[in-house]
Amino acid sequence: MVFAHPDDEFAVFPWLTRAVAAGRRVETVWLTDGGWGGQDTARRRGESIAVLTGLGLDPADMHFLGEEWSVPDGGLHLRLGDVVPRLLERLGAADAAGEVLMPAWEGGHHDHDASHLAGIHLARARGAQMSQYSLYHGQGLTGPWFKVLSPLPANGAVEALPTTLAERLRCAALCLRYRSQWKSFVGLLPFYLWRMRRADAFWRQSVEPRRTAQRPHPDPMLYERRGGPQWSEFAAATAPYRHV
Repeated sequence: MVFAHPDDEFAVFPWLTRAVAAGRRVETVWLTDGGWGGQDTARRRGESIAVLTGLGLDPADMHFLGEEWSVPDGGLHLRLGDVVPRLLERLGAADAAGEVLMPAWEGGHHDHDASHLAGIHLARARGAQMSQYSLYHGQGLTGPWFKVLSPLPANGAVEALPTTLAERLRCAALCLRYRSQWKSFVGLLPFYLWRMRRADAFWRQSVEPRRTAQRPHPDPMLYERRGGPQWSEFAAATAPYRHV
């Protein structure tokens, strides 16, 4: 399971709990340090460990590589040249197989899209199935507005994971345990809760590596609208790792 930042787990809680219930080993990896704006990286790490341990995951299988390798939150696209080889060396065993679930190619946060690229290379090294999960993006919207858990049609067919109302309420409650991120969740939770109305709130899609040769969608990327890099800058920095 590939994440860009501690707390990105909010998008996949049910997938994690189902995998644990099925007796599958779940390895998780975070590719940035989570220290945006001077945040306490140890605190963020501790919050993710606490939440995921509560879901039944083994802390020994949680790899905070972005923190270990000093990959700054917001800068993963500039570090793929050293992150990808080190990731494959650490976790890319060719006989591992299984599934790599990674952030979607959706233009919401540039670290998410960069993690998608790293996830493709990891899955290929492991001979694993590739799947992607949506966090948030701004296709079709302007200003600060965005959509949460809303897969892009351009990424292909959607597989929903049916959940009970109790499961979805637990997911919402777990978000409150990331106390260092309360400002982020003030913005996210209303849209997240709106999605929780539906039994099919959680989705995944297969991954087509050739999609990364294209913009995630034709509109301005949400990260562009929020003061992040321009798509042209992101595309140039990640060109060796996109399938152009």
